[in-house]
Amino acid sequence: MEKDVEYQIIVGCNDSFLKIEYVKDHELSDIIVDFFSRQNVDFSLLKINGGYLYDDGSFVLENGVCITIIGSSDEKILRLAKTFKMFMNQENVLVIKNKVETKII
Repeated sequence: MEKDVEYQIIVGCNDSFLKIEYVKDHELSDIIVDFFSRQNVDFSLLKINGGYLYDDGSFVLENGVCITIIGSSDEKILRLAKTFKMFMNQENVLVIKNKVETKII
């Protein structure tokens, strides 16, 4: 097994001002697949559901996606997260970094 880094970028589908699902999760998935295909970046994509507490105190349930990338850099991942945050008009996008061991079989 090799030591590596796993990044997860979690992006919601609700618009931060309207607080409703402006882009459907399947549309966001299509956009992300197209984006990463053009960049030649290996990734996994999961559709997720969760709750989000806005800075103003309102709480909503929303659909979203979790993008998993193995073996990139903090700089590239943060740049990607900021791009998705702006594109999806999100109040926040969550980035998770984990140390993992991997083996391609």
